[in-house]
Amino acid sequence: MRTRQLQFTGALLAAVLFAGSAVALAQAYPNRPVRAIVPFGAGGNTDAAARILGAKLSERWGQSVLIENRTGAEGNIGTEAAVKATPDGYTLYFGTNTLTINRVMAPSPAFDPLKDLLPIAMVGVTEFVLGVHPDVPVHTTTELINYARQNPGKLRYGATSYQGVFATEQFNALAGTRIERVPYRAMANVQVDLLAGRIEVFLTTPASVAQYINSGKLRALGVTSDRPLAGLPDVKPIGAALPGLKISTWYGLFVPLRTPPEIIAKVATDLRWALEQPDVRTALEKVGVTTRFSSADELQAQMVRDVEIVEDLVRRGVMKVGS
Repeated sequence: MRTRQLQFTGALLAAVLFAGSAVALAQAYPNRPVRAIVPFGAGGNTDAAARILGAKLSERWGQSVLIENRTGAEGNIGTEAAVKATPDGYTLYFGTNTLTINRVMAPSPAFDPLKDLLPIAMVGVTEFVLGVHPDVPVHTTTELINYARQNPGKLRYGATSYQGVFATEQFNALAGTRIERVPYRAMANVQVDLLAGRIEVFLTTPASVAQYINSGKLRALGVTSDRPLAGLPDVKPIGAALPGLKISTWYGLFVPLRTPPEIIAKVATDLRWALEQPDVRTALEKVGVTTRFSSADELQAQMVRDVEIVEDLVRRGVMKVGS
């Protein structure tokens, strides 16, 4: 009996010590600079949002958050670097729904984003804007759908990644249209050809085209959000014209597997605080990102839904792996 009591007391003491060390770990974190990997180049929406949040977390923590742009392979190079990083909380990963699109369209043998990264939280979304070159004789989403149906294959769109393909091919599938894809390497080239009328349709993030819409060089037909966007206040939601169209880019923060849960919880708490700050909300809005905090479980569920949508598009031949 005494031996059993000693064993119980020892186990209880170990549990208390472990809990105490976990609390101490979270309280001490971070005590040196933190690296945040962004799988895309500097200057884009993802990079801009990561830098805004990184600067606010640096302010909160008294430690630098260093943004590291690891580009290539549709974002897979940066993702692999995050997956293989030491799981000590000093490497964060700022990802988008490219993670889940790539899982189907450009899978990497080195990782599975649904299994090899731990989500911390979703931090925001960027809605999309649909539009055309002014030479296209349409002024509403419904008119575009009718025109495209009557002229299958005549209209074209440009895409630099599977994310752009994902957006417009969902539109094609829901609208029963055939707007053809023209592949590009850089968004700058898409913009040049849009302005010249060599491609006619765009369904993309506002940051890429807002200045041209506002100057009249391109015509916006609608936005995929439920209300007009701050940078495009006169462009109405697509809404009833195509009610099933729910397209946006989400942004989320992740860490490698086996990162201590106490550190994950601390980062999530501080991330939520950062997103509540008015200066952060304003700065994100300026680069086309609407703040939206969702828990790790909610982000994981969103990723699963994204994969299911892409897999369905592939099954129906709307999107083709490797194309």
